[in-house]
Amino acid sequence: MLSTIAALLGVWAAGTSAQFVPSPTDLTTTIGYAGYQVRYKEVPTGICEQSSNVKSYSGYVDVSNDTHIFFWFFETRNGDPASAPLTTWLVESPYFISRAVAMLTPLLGSMEVREAAQ
Repeated sequence: MLSTIAALLGVWAAGTSAQFVPSPTDLTTTIGYAGYQVRYKEVPTGICEQSSNVKSYSGYVDVSNDTHIFFWFFETRNGDPASAPLTTWLVESPYFISRAVAMLTPLLGSMEVREAAQ
């Protein structure tokens, strides 16, 4: 009985630790807007974006020593990335993302921010 419990605990511990991936060590670090540190790397083609012409980058904006905002940036599919408008989608938490994408994807669309309200 004790060996069975020990085996089950071992399986549980292995499964639990697999949920925590190690922090990336190969990030490029730069100083971004308002002096915030930004750490990022280019995401390999085929992860989320299937077009080899579209580059994407993921990383963190370090807001404070213990607060880091995750981002995933995709270049435009149409036009010049240097002059394309920027769309930003901010959410409250990763939990919201998983639920929102599953339930609200047909309702979500892109939003273009313009200088004059239209």
